[in-house]
Parts: sequence; C-alpha cells; structure tokens
Amino acid sequence: MGCLILIEAVSIIHWEDFKTGEATQFGRREVLSEDATRFGLEFDPHPVHLDETLASRMVTKGLVSSDWHSCAMLMRMLCDDYLYRTAGAGAPGLEHVKWFNWVRPGDILHAQRIPLSMRPSRSRPRIGIVRMLIDVFNQRDELVLSWLPVQLVDRRYPDDPFPSEKITSKIMNNHSSIRLPPGELRGGIEAFDLDERKAEVTYISEDWGELGRYRFTKDDMLSFATRYNPQYFHADEERASLSLYGGLIASGWHNASIWNRLKVQRAMAQCLLDERLEVVGSSVAVLNMKWPMPVRPDDEISYQSRVTSRRSYPEFPDWLIEVSENEGHNQQGKTVLSLTHEAWIRRS
Repeated sequence: MGCLILIEAVSIIHWEDFKTGEATQFGRREVLSEDATRFGLEFDPHPVHLDETLASRMVTKGLVSSDWHSCAMLMRMLCDDYLYRTAGAGAPGLEHVKWFNWVRPGDILHAQRIPLSMRPSRSRPRIGIVRMLIDVFNQRDELVLSWLPVQLVDRRYPDDPFPSEKITSKIMNNHSSIRLPPGELRGGIEAFDLDERKAEVTYISEDWGELGRYRFTKDDMLSFATRYNPQYFHADEERASLSLYGGLIASGWHNASIWNRLKVQRAMAQCLLDERLEVVGSSVAVLNMKWPMPVRPDDEISYQSRVTSRRSYPEFPDWLIEVSENEGHNQQGKTVLSLTHEAWIRRS
C-alpha cells in the first residue's frame, strides 16, 4: 500500500517538471459528425455546423466543426495528456486563441505543447506560472488551432529560494499568419501572411450591446465538464469542495462557448432579416481572454459586446475583419469573462 502511495505521489506533475523550449507531442482525437453537430446545436447554431446539405452550398463546401468545438476537444486532449496528473489550479486566461483551418468530421487531431517561459507567482509563492504554446494539427499535419495559455501549477518546493524566470532560448513560431475568409484559398492553404501595413483600419465608437443572459446549472456544468474538461473542480462536486475554489465551478470554455452561442444567435437573427446567411464569416482569433472570477452553479451571467474597429485588405475586397470587445458579468456585477474577438464578415 505504501509503495502505491509513493508511486502516485511521484507521478504528480509540478511546476519544476516543465522545461522551457521542450516540445511534447500528445493526443489523438477523431472528429465525429454527431459530436460536431451536437456541439453546434448547443453552442454555435450556424448552418455550417448543423446541416450537411445546406453547408455543402455555403463557403465551407461541407459540414465543419465549430471553432469552439475545436477548443473544447483540445481541452479534453490536454486533460487526458497531463492536466489529470498536474498539481495545479487551472488557468486565469489565454494570451491568444488562433484558428487557421476548418476542422471537419473525419479529421484526426493531434497536438504539441512547448513551455515558452516559467516564473513563480510573487503574490502566491507556492504557485508557478507557465506560458505554454499549444498547437493542434490535423492528419495532414496542417496547423488548425493555436493557444497560448497562462497556466498555474503548484511548486513542489515552495519554501526553496525564489527561482528566477526561465525563458526558452529557442525562437518559436508566433503564428503571424491569419486565417483567410471562408472559401478564399491560396495554394490550398487557408492561413496566409497578410501585410498589416496595407490594412485600412476604421475605428468605431460603439456602445455596449446586450447579447443575452444565461443561468449556469450544476447539471449543465457537469455535462460540459464530463465531455471536455473533467478536471476535478469542474467535474467532481465533492472534491471541488476541498479545492481552493471551495466548490464546483464552470469550465472557462463552457463560459466562452455560451458567449459564442449568444453572439452567433444575434448575428444569425440579423442575417435572416437580411436574407444573407453568408454574411457570418469565421473567427480569426481571440486575444487576451480572461476569467477573473469563477462561475458557480445558479450564477446568471449577462454578456455584452461592442465593435471597436474593422480592418480591410486589398487582397479580399468582399471581406472585413471586425474586432469586438466582449464581457460577461454575474448577478453581483463582477466580471467573469473578457476577451477581444476578431472575425471575418462580408461587406454590406
């Protein structure tokens, strides 16, 4: 019995176990049509995720998985890879999420993670901070998704002298290319290096607009966590009560997916009025996504959005990149989600 306990203790991953610049390959996830459709129905109700016949006549030329489904699948791959075994406290946010290619039913995804920098938390010395570049590829080794999260991991020896920051000496691809508008290909590749110097930027002073409200129930939270993010503070009510959160909290990706559903529903309602479904383009990136406060069972979150700028490029005269700020607040008015969203939209 003692040996089993020792083995279990040794297998737990701590901050000191990560090495900057070290690439680790992980995960294998087949994208199933029924899973993509179910996620679309719940969190991204655009026809390209729901209806094969209609999607075949649209710019995607067939059914594609929601971008946020790709994120949810990656979250599950990370849990299965190392988060189950990590002494950590989740992630307060991501510096970027970037999409490069469509993910389609039948695709098989795999991933790579590289710690870019590591430092201890000055406010909580027992915690170490890891900036982790995570890339997802399909079976053709095409890059489809990139994350740069900031992860909180317990230090194995928090009483040791304060270590200095570690930064990888390798130059990592910062993924300066961006996803092209739907249906626009360059040599069969959907990601392209656009010359930002040629972009025409229009700044917009738009008031905050209400996207809608959503009440998170315990059952909904457990359902999402079980499928996509089964870390114990999301998926195990009893163990969550002993965590630093003091109880069950919603996955940050559940929170973000609800925001996306409300945003898509508002856009789709306008498109139906205009009889122009194809006006809804695809996400390019999410920047500075943060979860300042946890979402707990029965919290009612109000989501807001405002457009701040639009960028146009001479290469794509029919399209614009629309940039918006987005937030979610609980019933006490506290911010539980903030992000900057960039997406292609067709010109009016």
